[in-house]
Amino acid sequence: MVSKRVVIGLSGGIDSTIAAFLLKQQGFEVIGLHFTFSEEKQYEHIEIISNQLGIPIHTYDISADFKIVKEHFVSEYFKGRTPSPCTFCNRVIKWSKLIEFADQNNCEHISSGHYIRKTELNGYYHLQKGVDHIKDQSYFLWELNSDIISRMINPLGDYTKKEVREIASRNVFANLLKKKESMGVCFLQNMDYRDFLKTYCPEKTRNIKKGLVKDETGQIIGTHEGFIYYTVGQKRGLNLEIKRPAYVSKINYEKNELTVGLKKSLYNYHIKLENIHLVNPMSISKDTQLMINIRGLGLNPEEPAIVKFIDKNSIELELIMPAWAVAPGQPVVFYKNDILLGGGTAEESW
Repeated sequence: MVSKRVVIGLSGGIDSTIAAFLLKQQGFEVIGLHFTFSEEKQYEHIEIISNQLGIPIHTYDISADFKIVKEHFVSEYFKGRTPSPCTFCNRVIKWSKLIEFADQNNCEHISSGHYIRKTELNGYYHLQKGVDHIKDQSYFLWELNSDIISRMINPLGDYTKKEVREIASRNVFANLLKKKESMGVCFLQNMDYRDFLKTYCPEKTRNIKKGLVKDETGQIIGTHEGFIYYTVGQKRGLNLEIKRPAYVSKINYEKNELTVGLKKSLYNYHIKLENIHLVNPMSISKDTQLMINIRGLGLNPEEPAIVKFIDKNSIELELIMPAWAVAPGQPVVFYKNDILLGGGTAEESW
């Protein structure tokens, strides 16, 4: 492996472009890798960035590989869960493909435009939050292991977004300042996920019928359009006989039923997690105090929690402050100070 050669994932946006620019300034031989889908035909912007940076940029059609991400996304909704496709993609596609390409091209290092850092702790490489906590993206990389992290170089981890934009404006990348920042799930392309389900699997969605809505006592109080179109914490799209606001608290996909309650009833102090991933398996034990991050509907700040139970398959957390609308399928990510220890997938909360 060549120690000063690095392959960087380049989206064509400002962050990954400036990351590549900084790597060149640090003396690295930089090779770009741009992931594409078969329907993407226009590569002019990538050619422009290649010329601006003075580096080769290879394209990699991941449309066939990406099918697994879409299938997982659909499967989760049909189980009454709320998936996080970006975290799933980071584990099964993006970083594994970067590693694969790096190995094929004799590159020791991999990189990206993520606002993250890394650190070594007790013999394991961990991700660490970037200095810009607003732009920190470590949450979406919680399933990466130490072997992958050890090969990362993270040039944006020590910069704020404002500083990155200033670097772009001072150099030849001012054109990127006008480019709209990509947000949300890439394959939805600004489509509502419900419309995506109808388009991607029309026959399967047609089989989903209207169902009953019950309150927390089991009384029928209305109907819904089909359980796949709802997530925990949602209140729109319900046909209820009651006047007060009601929020989805549980989804029973086997019966095609929703349970709703008052907003306050969706606050819970306990969460059970499965699909556990720890960078260092010994980093957490019973009674360990952690900071946890639950994105969900964006109403939960990072907060402290205590591990009440742990085995190789599951963890139960007790929260100091209650979390609202924890949806099964959503990642719950563990931190010690700024260091990412791992996480799990929410299964239930109470």
